[in-house]
Amino acid sequence: ADTDFELRLAYRHGEPVRVSVADERAFQPGINAIALTYDYALKPAYAPVMTAVQASSGKRVNRLTHINTSSGDLLNKLEAVRLVCQETGCAQRYLAHDALNGLAQVTAHIDDATGSTEHRARFQAYLGHVQDNDRSLGIAMTDAKGDRSKKPHQQANADTYVHIVERSAKGIVISGTKAIVTGAPYMHELLVMPSRNMGPDDADFAVCCAVRVDAPGITMVSRPAGRPGEKLEHGDALFSRK
Repeated sequence: ADTDFELRLAYRHGEPVRVSVADERAFQPGINAIALTYDYALKPAYAPVMTAVQASSGKRVNRLTHINTSSGDLLNKLEAVRLVCQETGCAQRYLAHDALNGLAQVTAHIDDATGSTEHRARFQAYLGHVQDNDRSLGIAMTDAKGDRSKKPHQQANADTYVHIVERSAKGIVISGTKAIVTGAPYMHELLVMPSRNMGPDDADFAVCCAVRVDAPGITMVSRPAGRPGEKLEHGDALFSRK
C-alpha cells in the first residue's frame, strides 16, 4: 500500500486530525521499526535469520511472514525478533508471524474435522498475498468487550465486538471496535481475529478477515504506546468498520 494515504485519527487532545502517515513525526519510531524488518532481510549477513523458504510455495519470504515447519524455524524467529529489538526496542511485526501461524493451524484443524479443504485454501491464498507483497499486518484481536460477564451476542451494544452485519455474493460487511492494535496507523492491513471462545449464538462475531488500513469506513483513535508518562511512539489504536 502507498504510504501517503490519509487516516482520520484522534490523538492530540482528543481532536481528530488528518495526517500523512509517512510525514507524521509522532509515528516515525514505529515506522522506522517496521522499516528495519525490511532492511535487515536485504542484508546478506542477516538474511539467513531474517528470511526463510516457505514450504508451500518454495519462495524465499520475510521471516516474519513465514509459516514454521521445524524447531529451527522457531529458533530463527526468536533470533530475528531479538536482532530487530536490539536496534528498535520493539519488532512489532512479529505479531503478524504469530497470527499467521495460528491461522495455519486453526484452518487445518477445521478442515480436518469437517473433511473440507475450503479453509486451508482461503488461508493459503491470503498467505500468498501477504508473502508476495511483503505486507506488514496489524493484529486486530482484542475486542472492546463491553459487559465482560456477557457473551458477544448478549451485549447491549453489538459494536463492542467486531461482527458481520451483512453478507452478499461480494463478501461480508463488518462493524465493531478493536483495541490495542499495535502499529495500526502504519501497517498495510489489519488482520481481524476473534478474541474469545464463542458458541453457535455468536456466529456473526466469530469472524476472521483482513481489512486494508485505508479502507473506507475505518476510524482510528491513536495514543502513545506504553505506560502513562512514558514518551514512546504512537502505536496502539482502536478502529471501527461500518
